[in-house]
Amino acid sequence: MTSPPQPRAIARVLRAALLCVALSLASIVVASPAQAANGSFFAGTYASFHGVRDYHGYVPSSYVPGNDMPLVVALHGCTENDVGFDILSGWSAEAEARGFIVVFPDQNNFVNPAGCWNWFLPSNQHRGGGEPAIIAGITNRIASNYDVDDKRTYVTGVSAGGVMANIMTVAYPDVYAASSVLAGCEYHCDVTRSRTPEESGMDALAEMGVRARSVPTLIFQGTADVVVAPVTADRIAGQWTTVAGTDAIPDTSTPGQVPGGRSFTHLTYTDDAGRVIVEQYMIDGAGHAYPGGCGCSLYGDTSGPDATAITWDFFAANPMP
Repeated sequence: MTSPPQPRAIARVLRAALLCVALSLASIVVASPAQAANGSFFAGTYASFHGVRDYHGYVPSSYVPGNDMPLVVALHGCTENDVGFDILSGWSAEAEARGFIVVFPDQNNFVNPAGCWNWFLPSNQHRGGGEPAIIAGITNRIASNYDVDDKRTYVTGVSAGGVMANIMTVAYPDVYAASSVLAGCEYHCDVTRSRTPEESGMDALAEMGVRARSVPTLIFQGTADVVVAPVTADRIAGQWTTVAGTDAIPDTSTPGQVPGGRSFTHLTYTDDAGRVIVEQYMIDGAGHAYPGGCGCSLYGDTSGPDATAITWDFFAANPMP
């Protein structure tokens, strides 16, 4: 006798169906040639000793088995989930347009009712344990299911996901070639700012150990963000310049303007060899939102620079050395 479908299985089917419907609706709201329409979505559940997390992702129509393709791991913020972040950020559409695979790990609301990644717990700040191990496990699963270029695997995240993206590059600098941190925080995030960015950088070096390297990092921060203090962006830059062994003074500062939208300042930091190790966008008047995100989401700031497109350009320019 066939057993009835289990609640979790039913939920996964409904989730996949809702994903397709949601992305279809998003494509109506956001008229763009870069729609995720010709490739294929996938979804699954990752389980290990460290925990269980769902995920979904997108494989573009340009994917050909046997030809390695870049992979982007995208981490949502609090009160979001993987599907909502996909719609907000447009990462699946960008993957179709630019030719890479993207996966969205989903936080489990049983371990955080607000849907936040638990970056503030010490157990989630190190290699081989907690949520970093789960996210790395999902990354490895996608790399085993598809032909992924291990020199071009990247991680990005917003808010709590941005903090976790930074943790991932510190804990796994041998896995992620570069990162993008939107409204995130430095390693061992100190919201009281009683510790210096240099101390954070030294903590990062200690965590990296023999794998230590300066991971190219892109930072986005709104100057009117009341959730994450704008100065936090400088602290992330200070962490990575300490890892690189250089000063935390920007080498360039260039004003920019989104046509009909927000102005911003683009800062770059280079190491002693002249390589750009950190890029930073300080967006004038922006709050705690995703720059250039879909107007269909409460967290989308359509007047900001296109963080997703800028991030992919940054990633494409920074493969693993």
